[in-house]
Amino acid sequence: MPAKQLDRQRLERYDETTDEYTLAIITDEDHASQIELEDGQIAWQSTLRYDRLYRDLDPASGRVRYRMAEIPREEGGEHQLISLIAESGRGAEFSELVLFGERLITFDDRTGLVCEIRHKNQLVPRHILMTGSGDEKFKGFKSEWATLKDDRMVVGSHGKNAQEAWIKLLDRQYTLESVDWQRHYQRIREALGVGEQGYVTHEAAEWHPYRRCWIFFPRKISATPFVEDVDERERGGNTLVMANADFSEMETLEIGERVPERGVSSFKLVPGRTDECIGLKSVEIGDHTETWLFCFDLDGNVLQEDTFIGHYKCEGVEIL
Repeated sequence: MPAKQLDRQRLERYDETTDEYTLAIITDEDHASQIELEDGQIAWQSTLRYDRLYRDLDPASGRVRYRMAEIPREEGGEHQLISLIAESGRGAEFSELVLFGERLITFDDRTGLVCEIRHKNQLVPRHILMTGSGDEKFKGFKSEWATLKDDRMVVGSHGKNAQEAWIKLLDRQYTLESVDWQRHYQRIREALGVGEQGYVTHEAAEWHPYRRCWIFFPRKISATPFVEDVDERERGGNTLVMANADFSEMETLEIGERVPERGVSSFKLVPGRTDECIGLKSVEIGDHTETWLFCFDLDGNVLQEDTFIGHYKCEGVEIL
């Protein structure tokens, strides 16, 4: 019997009897990530936190609710990840987490660095992804979302322009393939009714191996051109996009109430319950940042209202 593909393995680690999970959540703190080590060396830092997630079922109504509980720092609930690799004075801006087999992988959206996380606080560099096809410019790929499809890891970017419309495919040996996805990103724009002047910003996507569909949860959706202060305060989206494997069929679904300053920065299918999802929403207005956690299902039901995590920007979540 052939080995089960990695995308299914990832979602079959638990079954429908599981009601307690451990979350890993990682920060992307942009300019604030730079630190000085005890020996005077400049480095870049990200926080990796661990939390508990519980699934409750009301026996009378059949209603499902999720709730989160923090693991205290002194019990191993928070760790610092240190990187010595930067681009233009910036690094450790980790934008996603994904389990790739037994390996927990994170992605620096500034340098293009792909790292394994070992022993909860050790970064092991495995690849550096370059922008676009990888041939045009000496600049790190702005990794923003990642998932598994079959036996490969798929890493994507914002999709707002031609360079950010490429995806990266990595196999178990980290062999790299770059694929131009401009047509697919354009189909998402069309499904959302965004015209020539508007834009869609992506930071959260999953491949659903049982439904054989792509699920995108755009962070920002705008029918008008980009204006930074308007984007920060007004363009957060609550519309999920589901597309079949070749993006020829699309549907959209609104999840909960839209809060204009909050945009989805990561979400994951819950192993064993793959019609249920956990996600993060980020706020970034000038120097002010926040992160909120929420849960929902693919019928559009909210299973946990937005729950405040902290005054920092978290852009990656994974269920361990």
